[in-house]
Amino acid sequence: MPTNLTKTNHIPAIYMRICFLLFLSLISKSLAAQDLENPKPWGLHFGYSTQQTIPFNLPDYHYTQVHILGQIPIKKYMYKKINLHFFVEGGYYHARHQLLNSWFTSTAQFNNFPDDFQQEMTQKKSIHQLVFHTAVEIAHFINSKTQLYAYAAIGPMWTSKQTERLAKGIAFSDNLGIGMKFKLTKNMWISHLMVIRHESNANLQFPNSGHNTLGVRVGLVFNLTAPQKVVTQPLSLGKP
Repeated sequence: MPTNLTKTNHIPAIYMRICFLLFLSLISKSLAAQDLENPKPWGLHFGYSTQQTIPFNLPDYHYTQVHILGQIPIKKYMYKKINLHFFVEGGYYHARHQLLNSWFTSTAQFNNFPDDFQQEMTQKKSIHQLVFHTAVEIAHFINSKTQLYAYAAIGPMWTSKQTERLAKGIAFSDNLGIGMKFKLTKNMWISHLMVIRHESNANLQFPNSGHNTLGVRVGLVFNLTAPQKVVTQPLSLGKP
C-alpha cells in the first residue's frame, strides 16, 4: 500500500525556536545578579541514536547516527541545590539512512524530482552533519557527587545529502533530554544523557517531513576555573 505523504505547515516551528532563544536571553539577564562566579563546566560528549525504537520506529525508513559534541560555557548560576547552566555546543553527526518503503517517493509531491530519485533514496547512504546549538541545563544536586538534570538545545545545522524526508543543506536541530552526572574527581564529572532529537528545516525547503531519533550520550565535564591573580605586597625599604 502506498504511504500517504501529507505536506504539513512547519512555520510555527520557526516561532517556537525564536521564543525559546528569547526565553534563554530573558532568564540569563534576570539572573545576572545571582552569578556566583563558580567554575564553569566544559564538556566533550559522544552519542548514538536511532529511529528504530519507541516512540518512533517508523517502518518506512532506517536511520541511525553517531556524534561528538563539544560544550563551551556561557553562564552558570546556583541556588541551593539547583544549578542553571547556559552554554553553546558544536559538533559532528554521522548518519546512515535507507528508505525501506519505496512508495514513500511515489506521491504527486515528488513529481518534479529526477526519474531515478526513488532508486537513489532506497540505497544505503552516509550523511555528514555539522551542528551549532544554544543550550540550557537545569540540574538538581541529589548529593555532593550526583546530579539529575534536564537538557534542551536548538540551533542550525548543515546536512550533506538529501533524503526523502529532508532536503540537503541548512536545517535545524532540536534536542530534549534527561540524564545524570557523577563526580569522578574534584574537577571532573561523567555525564549520561537520554536525548530525543528532531531534524527539520521549518518548511524552508522541500521535502521536510524530518528525522526523529532517540539515543544516549555519554561524556566528560570539566570544571575549569580562571587563573587566579596573585596580589603581592610592595617591598618596603623604610622603617615600619
